[in-house]
Amino acid sequence: MSNSTRAGTCLLFLFILCSTATRAQIILNRYVTATSGGEGTVGAVKLTYTIGEPIISFITDGHFALTQGFQQPEELPPVKPGTRLLKEYLIFPNPASTNLKIQMDLLAPSYVQVELINTAGQTLYSTQPSMGAGRNTLVIGVNRFASGIYTLKLQVGLQIFFEKVIIQ
Repeated sequence: MSNSTRAGTCLLFLFILCSTATRAQIILNRYVTATSGGEGTVGAVKLTYTIGEPIISFITDGHFALTQGFQQPEELPPVKPGTRLLKEYLIFPNPASTNLKIQMDLLAPSYVQVELINTAGQTLYSTQPSMGAGRNTLVIGVNRFASGIYTLKLQVGLQIFFEKVIIQ
């Protein structure tokens, strides 16, 4: 048996041994070990790409994926009814001058209600996109709004969040 075959067998054995411990985890986070890449959402389709990677086949049993360490898929378990769907979110840049980005980690596919409200209580912008499970980014063009302080309302399921946003 050659050294490369032994190394591959050891890695496979280690993966199988560790997989019983990872079954208890709630979320398997996606990560990329590559020179460059990114992700984006087009409608309800999430695209993830990397630059500089060869095409790599992987082995999967429906729950786990074994790759050569490059692209790791994200797998989320089913969410029980009543569970909070939004794990975390980030709004940036704040203050914003051209675009405001809202990055959200959702535990399940959901509609996300986003409103931009001025100090008089008027809703100047409203959208309700359908977003998939995992990390999503919503970009709002804010250069059409007057400079000032606004309130951003973010609603996912029964969760409602309010954040102060400054537009320059």
